[in-house]
Amino acid sequence: MIANNIHIKLLGTISLGIGLVVILFLSSEKQLHQNNAFTRSYPQHPVIKLYDLDLGYNSYYIAGTDHNEIYLGNSTAPWHLLKVNISSKDTLHIELAPTNKQLRYRSLKVYVSPPFFFVMDGTMPFILRGKVGEWKARPWIEQTAYFNKALPLDSTKILIRTISSTTHQSTLGIIEHFKSPNLILDTSLLRQHIDGVFDVDGILIKNGYGPEVGYVFFYKNQFMIMDSHLKNVSRQRTIDTVEQAQIRVGNQNKKGQISMSAPPLTINKFACMTGRFVLIQSDRLGKNENKAMLDQASIIDVYNYKEGIYAFSFYLYHIAGHKPRAFEIIGNHMVALVGDQLSIYRTIEPFFENLNIIEH
Repeated sequence: MIANNIHIKLLGTISLGIGLVVILFLSSEKQLHQNNAFTRSYPQHPVIKLYDLDLGYNSYYIAGTDHNEIYLGNSTAPWHLLKVNISSKDTLHIELAPTNKQLRYRSLKVYVSPPFFFVMDGTMPFILRGKVGEWKARPWIEQTAYFNKALPLDSTKILIRTISSTTHQSTLGIIEHFKSPNLILDTSLLRQHIDGVFDVDGILIKNGYGPEVGYVFFYKNQFMIMDSHLKNVSRQRTIDTVEQAQIRVGNQNKKGQISMSAPPLTINKFACMTGRFVLIQSDRLGKNENKAMLDQASIIDVYNYKEGIYAFSFYLYHIAGHKPRAFEIIGNHMVALVGDQLSIYRTIEPFFENLNIIEH
């Protein structure tokens, strides 16, 4: 009888423990997606789907744009570009070639900014440059700075994110190349709260129709807009309310590497900038939004950064369960990479040109 009571108590304790774990899991899942502190505005059809183009592979990324054309790089075939005319649907496969046939590299990224294209590897480090149409990549900048993100701003200037040798934290900087390469870092831009690396992680963006550049933080409700010299900085907030990164950083391993010890709370997943707008992809639900919608579509929030206000939101629908992983505005079109498809949308002028601003 005593043994039975012990078994019952043990069973009850185990059941209670399992129940608490389930409740904590469900509440944490809800916290990851739901935030009733803000309300979105969804106008009807700010973008209209035109067609999907089958790329055959899901390893493409957006490498640049030129008027009505988009260039796609391929992470598994780093010397290959695919050019797509979004009006005619014509495609052209381009093979890039380094002039140095013995070039050693680890992680190549291609960016097209006519009249030049750039081939970059921040781990070696080097940046090659060549002319669009010739597609010959020649040595341009070598051993000036290691970087983990880079974005060409024009033919002589590269925006980078690197680790400062002084602070050992993430830092934004500019590599200029006129007669010779010159590195300019600004350690004041990415403000540390936890570790200065993971907590300030984010996305480099630039305006395709203006001089501004930006940085959108992954784990907090903030983004920055500045000029191409990293001056005149405007720090703005998204409609989410998470002001500080909610991450846990693990201990350093034998190789000196540090990783997160728990999945982070991601506020902003991807972003682009065009004209006066910053578009940010978010999986965070606002007030009265249904979580089931996240199984069908991703939310894009639009901010008018010139006015410093939230404008509106819209959905980009998934394809065969795949979410958008990148998008860009090209003229009056929006392009998105979804799985192995390139989705083409038309942007509607009343929203993206003569915007009826909704303040929050």
